[in-house]
Amino acid sequence: MKKFILFNAILLLNMNMMSQIDLNDKNWGSEPVFYDNFDETNRQFDNTFQEPLGKWISYSKGAWPSGVTKPSTNQVYQWWNCSFNSNNETIKLHCLYEPNSPLQCGSYDIAPLQGWHCDYSHQDLYYYSGIIETPTPLFRYGYFEIRCQLPVHKGAFPAFWLWDAKNSNQSNDPHYEEIDIFEFSWNIGESPNWIGNPNPHGLPDPYTFTTGIYFNDNSPTPYTSYARNFPTLPDGSLDLSNWHVFSCEWMPDYVRWYCDGILVNEFYESYHIPHRPLTLKTNYAVDGKYKYNNNIWTGSGDMIVDYIKVYQLNWDCDNDETINSQYELDNFVFAVKKTVLIDSPYESITVDNSKKITFRIADSFTVTGEFQVDSGAEFTVIRQSCPE
Repeated sequence: MKKFILFNAILLLNMNMMSQIDLNDKNWGSEPVFYDNFDETNRQFDNTFQEPLGKWISYSKGAWPSGVTKPSTNQVYQWWNCSFNSNNETIKLHCLYEPNSPLQCGSYDIAPLQGWHCDYSHQDLYYYSGIIETPTPLFRYGYFEIRCQLPVHKGAFPAFWLWDAKNSNQSNDPHYEEIDIFEFSWNIGESPNWIGNPNPHGLPDPYTFTTGIYFNDNSPTPYTSYARNFPTLPDGSLDLSNWHVFSCEWMPDYVRWYCDGILVNEFYESYHIPHRPLTLKTNYAVDGKYKYNNNIWTGSGDMIVDYIKVYQLNWDCDNDETINSQYELDNFVFAVKKTVLIDSPYESITVDNSKKITFRIADSFTVTGEFQVDSGAEFTVIRQSCPE
């Protein structure tokens, strides 16, 4: 027997999704807007730090005048430390200790960009390593996912994150914006991490995963952070010898982080959530705090990435939609709408038990007339804040 539901009300639902996003939700679109599974043959970076498909560069834009490092880490990112492998469809970011260290200017390549130069103010370079990032800030909101294997050694500091290379860390700029989808750290500090810690990389042994946001709040300090260690997962910890999936859902009014499909962190202070397009990157750094303990790691290691993909919602926030018939429901173009009205004066509209339908609305979802949801069907309405 069918379950018959008659709505004559305005539904305003604000639902918190407590598990990884459902890609069967048609509002996300059927395909990722960005996807790389590293399966193309004859694909490698060259000494211009570029690769043939143009999806990635192998240097860090804006990190330091040389574009290849930053003060708190001790590696220099080089194009030849990023290796595509079409046989197993991965990319490897390789880190190697240089015994004739610290590295001097002239011992590494610099991306051929105007004004970039060897940085004589930062000479504590002990490692060659790898990074990939999108050439421009491509993304404004969405769902970001990586599947990877991580290096395990003291000082290891791999990460997957979003950042705008033009961001300022000056206190009069309210728009410093960074989202760390994950960071892994082992013994690079002494104090445990905690929410609101202005230095979120003080981490305990043996290792710690963190998520977080950096934002500028016009405080006396250049910027403020919100960071949180991953809570204990059901198996007690992460086995780093295995593959893991790290992901993040970035929306105008919230950010949610996931590890292997499990929600591990969430943030709802919309004023501090990034709102401009950001660059996506993943890198294998070696943290300098470990070096200062006079116990430099002298090995080599790999961060191996199986895929990276990005989904974005279809935004149509200025439009009101009315569904007057079963045909219009069955052929609805799903996107975040301002309002949705189901109004069927001549027939009953049905969501049958084979359907899974999600409406995302900015203002209201209204049903008048006869609207029927079969027992066993999945029907969801989500209140969704829209980009400004």
